[in-house]
Formats: sequence, C-alpha cells, structure tokens
Amino acid sequence: MSRAWPVHNVDASAPVLVNARRVLGVRIAEYYSYEPVVGHPELSLALHDLRISTKRLRYTLELFRTEFGDEGERQIDRVKAVQETLGDLHDHDVRIEMIGDELSRLMLEQSRETRAAIAEASPDTLASIATAALRPPPDDPRRGLIALLGREHGKRREAYQRFRELWDAYAGEGMRADLVALSTNPPRGQDRV
Repeated sequence: MSRAWPVHNVDASAPVLVNARRVLGVRIAEYYSYEPVVGHPELSLALHDLRISTKRLRYTLELFRTEFGDEGERQIDRVKAVQETLGDLHDHDVRIEMIGDELSRLMLEQSRETRAAIAEASPDTLASIATAALRPPPDDPRRGLIALLGREHGKRREAYQRFRELWDAYAGEGMRADLVALSTNPPRGQDRV
C-alpha cells in the first residue's frame, strides 16, 4: 500500500480554512499522481493504491466539509463514486487471486499424484494415467475453478470499464480544476482566510 504524502507547512495559528486548503492541495496532487495508471487495467496494485489515495482525498474533504461548503459536498460525492468503483474493481482482483491460488494448489497436488502414479505404473497403464491427467473427470474441482476464474475476469473487465467511464466523465466535467479551485479559492459566499 502506498504511503500518504506528507503535508508540510501546517500552521496551528492559521485559520482552519488555510490549513484545510494546504491538506487538500497535497491530497489532490497525490490523487492525480496516479492518473497515468488509469488507462492500464492490468496494473491492479497501482489501481488499488489509487483507491487508497481516493479515500484520503475523500476523508480530507469530509473532515473539512464545513470549510468547503456546497462545492465541497459536490466533490465528496464525486470522489466517493470513484472510490466505490475502484473498490468493486479491487474486490474482483482479490477474488481472482484467491481462485488462482486454489487452482494452482489443486494443479500442484494433481501433478504430484500423477508423478507418483507414473513412478509406480506398469508400461501398459501409462497411457490411461496420461489420459486421466489430461482430461480430468467432470467432477474435478479444477473445472469449476477455471469457469469461475473466467467469469470473475469478465466481471473485472466490466468493473474496470465502469471505473474508466466515471473517471473520463469527471475529467470531462473539469473535476480536477474544481478540486484545485476548492484548495485555492474561498468557497462562494465565504471570504474567510
């Protein structure tokens, strides 16, 4: 997991809004530092790190919600939606890893059993051992795991597509500029500093 970027220059004597903007600025920069991985669905770990960064951005917005006003609420909703789509994607990655690990374990077990059977087999039974190893019976759990793995990869592709569409939609709406404005300008109707 990625480490949070440090926030420097927090001034305990400054108004809350000043420090809130500083923290938010760092969280925005951290969040968008992952933008290069958005177009790479195969980068599961980096996308997970983006998800963690998204949480940090969301929690910062929520912590200072009274300072950021209505525009802050709008950004909370956007960031939360991105976080949820990345969470769904990560859930699929975790399931794919678990299924793959179990499939590997079963294949290794079958390989050991096949090697042991071959070592003890007579020449006339070698062909049947090979056939059994290459064509497992219908009740072999590997068949189900392979089918499950295929479905999970399909669902992951769909989850990535939902994430990508949301990311692109928010980019088209100017989310980055809106966040930066929130970290640099007073919220409408507030002239505090």
